[in-house]
Amino acid sequence: MPDRALDARSNLRPLRLRAMLTQEELALKAGVGTRSIRDIELGKVRPQPKTLRLLAEALGLEAEERALLTGAPERSAAVPRELPRALTGFAGRQRPVDELLTAVAEGAAVVAVHGMAGVGKTSLAVQVAHVLAPRYPDGQLFIDLHGFAVGPRPGLASVLTRVLRGLGAAESALPADVDELTVRYRSAIADRRVLLVFDNAASADQLEALLPGTPGSLVLATSRRDLSALTDAHSVPLEVPPLPEAVAMLSAAADGRITDDEAAAVAERCGRLPLAMGLAAGRLRSRPLWGAADLLWRLADEDRLLDVLDTGHRGVAAALRTSYGELDADHQRLFRLIGVVPGDDVDARAAAVLCEVGEEQASAMLESLVDVHLVETRSAGRYRLHDLVRLFAAKLAEETEDDLDGAFSRLLGLYLHYTYQAASLIASAYQRIFTEEAKKFDIGLPGLTDHEGASTWYRVERDNLAAAVFAAERQGRLESAWHLATAFSAFRLHDRDVELHLAVNGTALDIARRLGDEQKVAHSLGDRGRHLIVAGRREESIGCLDQAAALEQKLGDIGAATLALRNIGLLHRQSGRFTEALDVYRSALALAETASDGAALMLINSNMIVPLLRLGRLADAGHCLAEAERLMDADDDYSVGRIENFHGTFAREHGDPVKALSIHTSCFERCRQRGLQEGFTPVLIELGEDLLHLGRGAEAIAHLNRAVEHAEGLAYPSDERSARNGLGRALTASGRPEAAVAEHERAAALAESHEDPYEAARAHHGLADAYGRMGDAGAELRHARLAARGYAGCGVPEAAELEGRVERLRSAAGTPQD
Repeated sequence: MPDRALDARSNLRPLRLRAMLTQEELALKAGVGTRSIRDIELGKVRPQPKTLRLLAEALGLEAEERALLTGAPERSAAVPRELPRALTGFAGRQRPVDELLTAVAEGAAVVAVHGMAGVGKTSLAVQVAHVLAPRYPDGQLFIDLHGFAVGPRPGLASVLTRVLRGLGAAESALPADVDELTVRYRSAIADRRVLLVFDNAASADQLEALLPGTPGSLVLATSRRDLSALTDAHSVPLEVPPLPEAVAMLSAAADGRITDDEAAAVAERCGRLPLAMGLAAGRLRSRPLWGAADLLWRLADEDRLLDVLDTGHRGVAAALRTSYGELDADHQRLFRLIGVVPGDDVDARAAAVLCEVGEEQASAMLESLVDVHLVETRSAGRYRLHDLVRLFAAKLAEETEDDLDGAFSRLLGLYLHYTYQAASLIASAYQRIFTEEAKKFDIGLPGLTDHEGASTWYRVERDNLAAAVFAAERQGRLESAWHLATAFSAFRLHDRDVELHLAVNGTALDIARRLGDEQKVAHSLGDRGRHLIVAGRREESIGCLDQAAALEQKLGDIGAATLALRNIGLLHRQSGRFTEALDVYRSALALAETASDGAALMLINSNMIVPLLRLGRLADAGHCLAEAERLMDADDDYSVGRIENFHGTFAREHGDPVKALSIHTSCFERCRQRGLQEGFTPVLIELGEDLLHLGRGAEAIAHLNRAVEHAEGLAYPSDERSARNGLGRALTASGRPEAAVAEHERAAALAESHEDPYEAARAHHGLADAYGRMGDAGAELRHARLAARGYAGCGVPEAAELEGRVERLRSAAGTPQD
């Protein structure tokens, strides 16, 4: 039986982080010891039920979340048990079962089943997986790779994240880079014996990157293609069963309600394809008054649907037609409309919009379709069609063209309603823009109310939204596609898949150009520039933002033009080009002054503060802060928070870290109360700096650790590298230079990959400090030289300090000058 301590260890930390509580804060709130919380998260102790209850109450967990914390065995993230239920009436297939089990017994680490659609690959794999499960005590995972589904399949990063999450990793702690994810995945598997079932793979290439790097675990894969090209794989072809096996399958599935001769006739009419036979037997089971003759009579009425599936599997169409024909008209219509949905699945709300019924009725109808095996449900509240069934449903669509158009239009309306609502809650810096758009697309349905709900909704619907953009564009619904793509862009900092965002944005930009709408072109160019900032593609980003700024200026939208220029300045600042950043900001200021645009003037003045501070121009930075505060709208929570954060920084720069700590603490509480997620990381970094100045190293480390976690969760590498450098400095100051080295090296790697020489110089500065503390004079000198060069290139005051340090170290070591 799973140990509850493992469940609490795996789940307490992400639940605590979500509540934005430190271990100390949670301990105080729950009335338990800080050490107890630390030991629970490390898995050192088995928490008592009373302790778990107190923690759940302090975290404000609902019943389902309490189960995550208190360790319901079936929800254990540390030891996943994800295999679908094996067929109770599984029969036949003894040869492939024996071949797979023998291959594993002889040491195969990868076994694969390939064959045509509907031949029973998944059922066979699940059956074998259940037999093998006891040999893999560290868990069994089942991942559908959607290799032949309609629409985009999940990328490697998405699959790796899914597996690591199943093994207990917090998604917010996972790296964004796919190579790093691969390393993390192989490291996580290396110490475990895990059974990984990868269903519906597109190709051997797709699976190759998912193979563990060490022995001990087993990969069991299925595909419509031969996977024998996989390294050291044992590949088993699966054909339609011979008639005796097909008869055994049908007899088992029909619960003895069919003779062998009748089963043989049904099997032949189903082309002996297991999918078709299973559907036919299910229909017989669901009709107690039927005999086999009734089923055979219905299967004989092929009604020209035998050619719908152009693979020639006439039995598939016959079996699906039989199940479909037993539905009433409303269920038939819903089934057909689900077949034309562009994404992978729907919920009851989407189904209700499609078929114009209430949500409760739609939910009941979906469950009815599940009961007759026409719809699958793999997670609570989500419904999908198997690939073949989806194709059948789409080909079946007997609605008039106008009705189909109306259904898709209603679905787009639903997506636009909720996407703009979620965007207005999650994109703090652009909240007003998205709030105005949300009003235009409001269709009167119950709305999202908070940041967490918006984020959760987006994660569930993300792939459906992207698919809807692409489908709407293909169907010529250009206005809707553009708006949906534009709202989708709000989530770029909350999504690691930047390539998907670039693809959606590419569609928006193409639509804008086809429409000849310069306003839309400018907006999409600005969005693209911002996506490219996140991707670390500096030159491309500047090119897009330059075009956006010029076009917005031409159109007279000074606010949008200054926003584009502001982002160019941001790129220069994040690349250590502080003087260039100020030049761009001055151009933006002149533009905003010409138009008397107070909001734009406030924005640019607030953005000039950081490069001025980096260059040591404290008085000029103070002037910009005062101007930004004068122009600030008191109802703009995001800007108010930024200004307050800067006030704390100025207090510390003026030698008062106590006052700075008070201001930053208040600022953080404001962010937490208002749900301003984008403000957490900068404020946490500043809190860490305040505490470091006050000699409170342990507290500084705690805050900077949280800053790193939040930066990773928002997929914003600029804040992450700054937070890691701050964390490294705090670790060195606290006598932990070895740990500091790891943080600075990671920061240096991030800075180099994103062309940020200032944070790279800070990383080398920190490494020099850490190696100096460790007594390694050679490494200290080497990193001090790199830091001095980097600082000099950025034109910052730290250059002189490091140059003097290099000279002292060089002289002490008797090393000649460079």
